[in-house]
Amino acid sequence: MTAQMESPHDARIESSRDTRTESLRHARIESMHHAIERVTPLLKGFKIEAVGDRIVMTPQSSVQSLTIFEVRDATLQSGIGKERVLSDVEFTFPGEPKRCPDVSITEEGATEPFSHEDLLIAVEIVSSRHDRNDYAIKTRQYAHFGVPAYLIIDPFRGECDLLTNPRDDAYASRQTYKYGDTIPLSLQDGSEIEIPTASFKHRS
Repeated sequence: MTAQMESPHDARIESSRDTRTESLRHARIESMHHAIERVTPLLKGFKIEAVGDRIVMTPQSSVQSLTIFEVRDATLQSGIGKERVLSDVEFTFPGEPKRCPDVSITEEGATEPFSHEDLLIAVEIVSSRHDRNDYAIKTRQYAHFGVPAYLIIDPFRGECDLLTNPRDDAYASRQTYKYGDTIPLSLQDGSEIEIPTASFKHRS
């Protein structure tokens, strides 16, 4: 049997191909960002996001709006400063789509423009019954960049998933709470928050 060795020339070609592929990917992401920025002011009442290679527009419901309000209210009542409790504010993730969590809590002293390093927790409210964006795509992205905690609120299931301990592209810990439970949040900075869910609205 004859062993074949990769020549330096072949290695350079492969490296060049990888670099070109990565450059094209970054260019595609930037193009999507610019498209989202252009159409967002024209489409009030829609959440517009990059999902994989697609731009997805989701109409915001009253259930989503009320749930955001209740999460923010519970967070503020815990003593977190209002300047740290944001809604639909943009965070950058190098080489990945920017994200605007439904609710986010930032590190003390964080200022715009915000990056993933400023996030203590991202909260997303599921907006469609068969949602892949919040459960798969954002889970991978938030975990990959080390966002300490990610809370998914699902009004279709009537459940909330709290993901913590990011490792590589996943979270090592997942706790599920049913509507009616109180969700205890222990943030990385030592803050303690309790989010009651008894008044969260369901969607069918």
